[in-house]
Amino acid sequence: MIPVFQPHRRGLIQGLVAAPAVLSFGRSAFGGQDIFPFGVASGDPSHDGFVIWTRLAKNPLAADGLGGMDAAVPVRWEIAADEGFGRIVMAGNAVAQSPHAHTLNIEISGLPSGRPYWYRFTAMGQQSPVGRSLTTPATDQMADRLRIAVASCSHYERGYFSAYGHMADEAPDLTLFLGDYIYEYSLGADRADQVVRPYNLEEATTLAGYRNRYALHRLDADLQRLHAVAPALAVWDDHELQDDYSGIWSKISGTPVADFAARKQAAYQAFFEAMPVRRSTIANRLYRQVRYGNLAQFFMLDGRQYRSRQPCSDGPNGGKGQIVTDATCTDRLDPSRTFLGFDQERWLYDNLGRSDARWNILGQNLVMGGLTLARSDADEARFWTDTWDGFPAARERLTTALAEIKPSNPVVLGGDYHSFWTTDIKADARNPASPILATEFVGTSITSTGPSHDGLMAVMPNNPHIRFFDSRQRGYMALDITPDTINTRYQVIDDVRQHQTKLSTLKSWVVENGKAGAVAV
Repeated sequence: MIPVFQPHRRGLIQGLVAAPAVLSFGRSAFGGQDIFPFGVASGDPSHDGFVIWTRLAKNPLAADGLGGMDAAVPVRWEIAADEGFGRIVMAGNAVAQSPHAHTLNIEISGLPSGRPYWYRFTAMGQQSPVGRSLTTPATDQMADRLRIAVASCSHYERGYFSAYGHMADEAPDLTLFLGDYIYEYSLGADRADQVVRPYNLEEATTLAGYRNRYALHRLDADLQRLHAVAPALAVWDDHELQDDYSGIWSKISGTPVADFAARKQAAYQAFFEAMPVRRSTIANRLYRQVRYGNLAQFFMLDGRQYRSRQPCSDGPNGGKGQIVTDATCTDRLDPSRTFLGFDQERWLYDNLGRSDARWNILGQNLVMGGLTLARSDADEARFWTDTWDGFPAARERLTTALAEIKPSNPVVLGGDYHSFWTTDIKADARNPASPILATEFVGTSITSTGPSHDGLMAVMPNNPHIRFFDSRQRGYMALDITPDTINTRYQVIDDVRQHQTKLSTLKSWVVENGKAGAVAV
């Protein structure tokens, strides 16, 4: 077994916090204008590389979404084997241009596996902050340990991003963003009392609008620090485009598909510009797999782009998405409906069948395990159809695949619901005798308000596969993965309305190698 490189964590954090001092020198020398206001980021690591990202801007929130930039700018990038850049192992030149809002996604390859690297950019006489990334272990090697942090649902107006700062303090090896990285809308006047810090932006419907939402988030110091600490794996949910959209359909009834397609293309372009993902990915394809040696295989899924329309969306709530249906909605059960799209389904099953990793982790945007909204069997069952509950035939195809393929130790990670869940994924969730096929951990939001805790707790006795639920806390998940166990901590902050917050662990769970189901510790 090969050891995972473990730098001194306090020294690492101090070094990354100190990095902006380099920028201060550049700003004073060039008229006080910071050309790297969004910091740096990395993502999509492989055994021999990763993506490094930055964006140049003089006016970060310029109304046209171009950051006050027009002409093309030459940029120098460097990769070093040490934090002080005494050993630069790779370097190159690129050009930041207006068609991509002066963002750069540099795909690095050819590096030795299983170790950390540091990177930076230089442009217009200034030097960016320093970021840290890591190559994954060689594909045939077993790592001793992998630490990941998992985030979703960061509504800027609902609070400060202190949870991101605490995630950075943990110095993870990998950060998973499972959707709703931005919110496309702002709270209205009727909810002004809920605004902690305003977006001061119109609802995003154009490329400029989406770019500026990402820009505002990336100006946050806690989020910048998290991106600088570790590489990311990111997928989207709905708010990167429009709340509760489904595939090619808008949530707003009567919106022509062609009109919505233009908005969708703008939103997707802004996402690929703003996130450290591989732009060589064609046709906005976001689903992909990342291997961490023999320890873990990550399957990052796209649960929005290819899905069928929400069931019964032509009824009284037609087109509004995220509707609750009951047994009268037979459309929900139609086997021709898909959550992932049939191409992505086949891709997932084929690659699960080929995986020889110890842990097979599905990173996706929505609650998979299912929730029957009824207090007892005597009550009418209702279902929240924007989640996998609106696509039970698709979920059954997935659980059947898990039962037949039997990948090693499948674990599902989800977001979206602004609450913590620990769930047994079963072929028949209501049958205690049905075998556990996978464990699902769902993380709460960074800032977004959770659903009614008392209301959902009232139906939990009728959902025995759900082992834990709490919607009252904001925070993130932290997972420590070894060949023998996955230890999952539900990390919570005390007050999302404050810059400085205290961190505590709400609940911890362990999944043991070869034993389905999570155990509270």
